[in-house]
Amino acid sequence: MASTDDFDFSADVIFAGGTAAAHNWEMLKRHTIAEWSGDLDATMATMTRNDPFQIMHATGLHVRGWENVRAFYAERMKTFQGQGFFAHRWIASDKVIVGNGYFSGTPQGVFFGVQTTGKVLCLPLTVWIYFEDGLVKGEAAYLDGLELKRQISEGTNQDRHVPVF
Repeated sequence: MASTDDFDFSADVIFAGGTAAAHNWEMLKRHTIAEWSGDLDATMATMTRNDPFQIMHATGLHVRGWENVRAFYAERMKTFQGQGFFAHRWIASDKVIVGNGYFSGTPQGVFFGVQTTGKVLCLPLTVWIYFEDGLVKGEAAYLDGLELKRQISEGTNQDRHVPVF
């Protein structure tokens, strides 16, 4: 299994909570390392069994329930491998962590309902990760759906290191 040294978690982490916020940050790192490593069982081990969810606004993705979320991750791990989210800043609280940065990479196959073309994507993205009982409850991601479709078709020269405001 990979470690935090294998991925870029960003240097800017703002804690807006107590010990639960620190625990949530460690759980988020464990979850994303498992996800970005393509380890489905380890990813699901970080999630609550109590109605987990995945929502990606502007794409129509809205998945709820343990088996459905597991199937979502299994499929996503086929269409995209490696680190996908490069945060510029994180805000960690006792109930939620918010990340702001770029989704970057080259998905394959059908990605969020759109057939890919092998082009590089680099989209501004904000993700809210919710926690329940010390585990990940779910994620809600916000991005520009039209820009996603454009970049799948045309690609981009956007640099994930450019500040996101």
